[in-house]
Amino acid sequence: MKVIYEILEKYTEPEVHLCVRERNRETEELFRAIEQLTETRIVGYRGQVSELLSPGRIVRIYAESKKVFVRTEEECFEVKDRLYVLEEQLKEQKFVRISNSELVNVQQIAQLDMSYAGTIRMQMRNGDVTFVSRRYVKKIKDVLC
Repeated sequence: MKVIYEILEKYTEPEVHLCVRERNRETEELFRAIEQLTETRIVGYRGQVSELLSPGRIVRIYAESKKVFVRTEEECFEVKDRLYVLEEQLKEQKFVRISNSELVNVQQIAQLDMSYAGTIRMQMRNGDVTFVSRRYVKKIKDVLC
């Protein structure tokens, strides 16, 4: 395997290019390893136990009682970061703000009910139900359409 390290002003952030003649087990493993290194991870807490959460596992992130929580399909975790910080970290991961106090993973949306006056009822794959605030309805429509 040949490894090339380039330092050029045109790059604003690091890029990794995997150039191969064909896909095989070795190149797939290398690709997954690089992907795992670059993927954003969120640290969630349950009591004294912390866990690294992959964005793909996260269904929704919401603020309640001055705390921020991350809900996965199975569990709920408290996080130390502010909602706007998480929104910035996850903007490339298909997360969208649906209210001042909540972000959702677009890939975890199961159903949208637009029969509510001026808002959207959103059912997530894990069964959670939440509502898009009127202020964010246009943004959700833009993201989903």
